Amino acid sequence: MATAAREGTVEPQREKPGGYQLLQTLVGIRLRTVTDPESVRHLTWLSDIAAALELISRRMSVGGPLDFAGYLEDVAAFWARACEERPVRLDVRGQSALLPDSHLLPLAIITHELISNARRHAFPGNRRGSVAVAFSRAVGGVSLVVRDSGVGAETLESGEGLALVRGLVEHLGGSMSIETAPGAGVGVRIRLPLETLKGH
Repeated sequence: MATAAREGTVEPQREKPGGYQLLQTLVGIRLRTVTDPESVRHLTWLSDIAAALELISRRMSVGGPLDFAGYLEDVAAFWARACEERPVRLDVRGQSALLPDSHLLPLAIITHELISNARRHAFPGNRRGSVAVAFSRAVGGVSLVVRDSGVGAETLESGEGLALVRGLVEHLGGSMSIETAPGAGVGVRIRLPLETLKGH
């Protein structure tokens, strides 16, 4: 018979690690036999997303409020390994901030997508550069800025990655702005409100 925690209330169940690792394995098996470039691109994206979710699910499984800055340390290590054969430096700085469970997985995907987009598009060939990630508290919420030193553009088309990010930001009631110029890289600034969640 299960016992209730904290005077009759039951703690919500968080994600347990393991499922995302299995998904990565399954995708890896499929990638061995797929040759169509478009299919390879989509499967690789799915594998990368599963990796990002696996990283944060490990932190979530510990229990208690999760400090997103701690997760960003894992992100830095993950992308350092992913970029070790390329001259691209990743600088991650996170200010301690506790987030509600409803924000954790979407923000993990947002962070991953923005870093992945920069790595994929900002440094063609073997161009050197850097990607800076800054997460901090802001008035009434939190701020995430991802900026690269890559090739930039006159304007930035909203491809699949940015469209996904924008959709998740809107889902969380936040705002997103993009700055770019030829030779000046791309900067994406995201603001997510937290005030409306107080008292829930």
